[in-house]
Amino acid sequence: MARTRIQLDEMVADPLGALARARAAAPVAELGLGDGAGVLRYESVRALLADGRLRANFPDFLRALGITSGRFFDWMALSPLNRDGEEHQRWRHLMSRTFTPRRVEAIRPFLRAAAHGLIDAFADAGACEFMADFADRYPSLGLCELIGVPHEDRDRFRGWADTIGLGFSPLLLAQRIDEVDAALEQLLAYTAELAAERRAAPRDDLVSRIAVAAAEDGWSDFEVHGFIAGLVFAGHETTKNQLGWMVAVLAERPDVWEGVADGRFTPAAVVEEVLRHRGAVTAVGRTATEAVDVEGERLEAGTQVTMSLWSAAHDESAWPSPDAVDPEGNAGVPHLAFGHGAHHCLGAALARAELQEALAALSARLGGPRVAAGAAWKPPIGITGPERLPIRFLAR
Repeated sequence: MARTRIQLDEMVADPLGALARARAAAPVAELGLGDGAGVLRYESVRALLADGRLRANFPDFLRALGITSGRFFDWMALSPLNRDGEEHQRWRHLMSRTFTPRRVEAIRPFLRAAAHGLIDAFADAGACEFMADFADRYPSLGLCELIGVPHEDRDRFRGWADTIGLGFSPLLLAQRIDEVDAALEQLLAYTAELAAERRAAPRDDLVSRIAVAAAEDGWSDFEVHGFIAGLVFAGHETTKNQLGWMVAVLAERPDVWEGVADGRFTPAAVVEEVLRHRGAVTAVGRTATEAVDVEGERLEAGTQVTMSLWSAAHDESAWPSPDAVDPEGNAGVPHLAFGHGAHHCLGAALARAELQEALAALSARLGGPRVAAGAAWKPPIGITGPERLPIRFLAR
């Protein structure tokens, strides 16, 4: 039987509506970017994210867009996100010594102060462009603090990361691959210098551990520089977009915003519900290495499988109020915004801490924000969020 196909223009115009219609019809659909299988329902998406028969496939994804070489292609091919099994686990073990709950909790006072410092610059004005004035600046502060990147370099990092972020928007990448390659070249050159410095004079930070472990594990210089660059990029781009979604979503729910300010809701509960309701990462791609059954539908070996996190997050069979922002009613089911299984986001604890401290500071300082004219959004495919988010508010 032919699968339902969601046309690309339909997906861009009404992603949640298109996914809901396809999800009601069948567990698998074609999602408009190729001939692969899009998995739509929560339980199936969650199971497949942890299924070892599906392997990471970034190079295949890029080839489908006509990109077969260049700095970005090489970087993604060697990325730990594109590795599985023992090699992937060895990398995660090294990284996990930095991204521990204890280390993340220790930097919460820093995150809190950083959030208030950024808010100081615009609170009295009653308006700001939230992405430029807060979301684009805040994540790199915590990341620099945690992994050992000098603070004076964070502005350069932000610029590079913003451009490299285009590589995770399929509708933009092919048009701007030269910009992405150039930004990545500069970021890799910087991380090469940083790794050399830490190899010569190690500190108690993640950059030093990567630089020193490279010789023991046989990693090439390009891999080392790419690993550090990947941490900087991943920790900036996803959290930046998630901050934008958080404010945009809660602008439609001033009662929840005020509930955080007056203590009726905890920042942690609201952040988890926003992550479920509108995650910055819309889907995860894998390649089936052998045949897989999805609710009675067979996906053959070699199938490009896209697991729709947005569709899973709005599955009526998983949550009592999937389309509502309901921090209490929807709290019983774990969301998939950070993935699941072996590739579960390594920086989830840091991202949660950043989002929670940002929400606590913003709601304490600003009355419920309203999105103003001029807001613009990235396409709802890949990593997505506001391009511009002008807001108005009353300072408390």
